Amino acid sequence: MKKDTSERQKIVRLATCAVFIAFIAILTVVNLLMPKVYFSDNENRALSPGVNTSLNNILFGDFDTEFETWFSDHFMLRDRWIEIKSSVRKDLGAIENNGVYLAHDGRLIQQFLTYDQKTVENNITYLEEFSEENDIRLNVMLVPGASYGEKGYLPLGAANIDEKKLINEIGEKLRDQNYIDLTEMMGTKENFWFRTDHHWNEAGAYVGYEAICRNVLNKEARSFNYEKVSDDFKGTMYSKSGAFWTKGDPIYRMSPSTPLKVKVNYDNKTESDSLFEDKNLEIKDKYTYYLDGNHAYVHITTDADTDRKALIIKDSYSHILIPYLASEYSEIELVDLRYYHDQVSTLIKEKEKTDVYVIYGIETFATDKNLSVLW
Repeated sequence: MKKDTSERQKIVRLATCAVFIAFIAILTVVNLLMPKVYFSDNENRALSPGVNTSLNNILFGDFDTEFETWFSDHFMLRDRWIEIKSSVRKDLGAIENNGVYLAHDGRLIQQFLTYDQKTVENNITYLEEFSEENDIRLNVMLVPGASYGEKGYLPLGAANIDEKKLINEIGEKLRDQNYIDLTEMMGTKENFWFRTDHHWNEAGAYVGYEAICRNVLNKEARSFNYEKVSDDFKGTMYSKSGAFWTKGDPIYRMSPSTPLKVKVNYDNKTESDSLFEDKNLEIKDKYTYYLDGNHAYVHITTDADTDRKALIIKDSYSHILIPYLASEYSEIELVDLRYYHDQVSTLIKEKEKTDVYVIYGIETFATDKNLSVLW
């Protein structure tokens, strides 16, 4: 009797093992046969291109890691599984997924939990030294994130860095510069940020423009006309969170009441007669509608009735701000230190006519080490 029971248990174990192996084999075959997609629009990233099946890679290389990555990236109905996981987490009471708060009113807000104090101190030093060596006064504007300005939408239990405190501390240490503080103007529940992205939207950027008009240009802000060009922008928070059920954001074209002619040169290679790239409304990252996304160097000339020039050391927060600032300058140069490797100081040719800006999102400023290459 015991022998029969043992035999049955052995058969069950073998059958279970066989079913599991067959299941994995079937999934592998199905994944092999299914049409491959090598870029995930929802995740906004490239997927694994394949596996190196050479004997050397199998025996001594990274075949197992490559296969695991490939299998995960090309798993059938991948986007649907990611969405289900995020939805289940939310239903079970999770307030975030993959570093993104699943906030009220369908908002996806980036967590800002930590930063490197040494990086912040270094960046302050770099700006002070750059200012002193070039005998200029910088206009510094650090933009708070939605985790600060829209904290009223955050779920119960959400915790973030005190951005206002951090921004004020940096401002106090940059006392020799013109520090433009946006925390009071943006510390409300107004809709100043995209719901699915970490950037400020056209309304938030206008607040920044108004602050520049007051603190740098000593004038009233102009009025602008707004044309909705898309209502389906799904940004980086959408991609990270897996909350693929979230409705997209609108994208607007901002035009001054007085028509403005512009010429835009990207990286001293390509030219355009617009600050907006219509073709990018057809892709996932519609934020690149503004100034065609990230470039090392952008040179803009306008027919604005002024001889003032601007040099802007920036991250991508400035892109949606430029359609406002273009009306105030005859020439604007933008430098992204992640990609620009020449001396920035050589761009400051007429100090008395050039306003030099540093415009960053506060989280980027607190974590980015590229300011070390200012000169």
